[in-house]
Amino acid sequence: MKKLISIAIVLITVSFMSCDRIKTPIIKKNTIVGTNFVTKNNLAVSNYKKTILEEFTGAQCPNCPDGTAVAKNLATANGSSLVVIAIHAGSFAKPYGVYTADYRTEAGDKLQGTSGFAIGTYPSGLINRKAYPPSGVAAYWSAWAGIMPTAKSDPFIVKLDVTTNYDTINGALNTDVKAIFQTAYSANLNACIYLIEEGIVGKQDDHGVEIDDYEFEHMLRGAVNSTWGEALTTSPKAAGDTVKYSYNNFNVNGMAYTIVKNPPAVNEVKPIVVNDKNLYAVVFVCNAATREILQVEKVKIR
Repeated sequence: MKKLISIAIVLITVSFMSCDRIKTPIIKKNTIVGTNFVTKNNLAVSNYKKTILEEFTGAQCPNCPDGTAVAKNLATANGSSLVVIAIHAGSFAKPYGVYTADYRTEAGDKLQGTSGFAIGTYPSGLINRKAYPPSGVAAYWSAWAGIMPTAKSDPFIVKLDVTTNYDTINGALNTDVKAIFQTAYSANLNACIYLIEEGIVGKQDDHGVEIDDYEFEHMLRGAVNSTWGEALTTSPKAAGDTVKYSYNNFNVNGMAYTIVKNPPAVNEVKPIVVNDKNLYAVVFVCNAATREILQVEKVKIR
């Protein structure tokens, strides 16, 4: 009898311990709770220098298909060593008449505006956000191919290993970045995460001809951690130093563009609807003061 009572006490004790575990589970912080995560990374292509071309364009810009063609040719010729982002911003991107689609983003407005790079001539582009002769920081499309060999010779300062975890059910995105310094670097750096989408079909003015089924590629859809990113380093780094950065709980399905109107009119908020099967995370690090981009990587999120 005493033996049976002892066994019963042990079972009751275990039962209470199990209940305690269920009642107060250990939850990993800063990780989204989801049901169907897809994990992707760039580890196969992260070990060499990349260049970025940010192309400013718009559906109502008659000369912009010329720039797009150059960007496409450069992307084909350079493969994964070149990342292209098409930024729809400014007057040529504002819906008007038959051009009803709105591809603008808050990040695009800031990049194009006076607080950014003051883009006034279209199509213009930023290559590594750096001034290369004979152009300034913003170069006209006809200069891009000539600048590219010089841009590609920039030093490989920091390696970026990027991993994304995307929940295809809830639209939740986690992005983890490991920056490994290949050489010493003293200036402060920001980490930026943008989302771009491929294969968007819509109207485009092509030298005065309205193209109904124009395919827009590498279109900027939003900035995950703000236009100018967040601090990655705040002190000098030596070769071999590693810094980690993560941005979690970003809702891909919650992106929107706000059209600011003069009072008493109410601002208009337009949702940015994406096809997540064609969505890429573009991760780059830039000098916090000059905004020059040192390295960029692109990962398809699903």
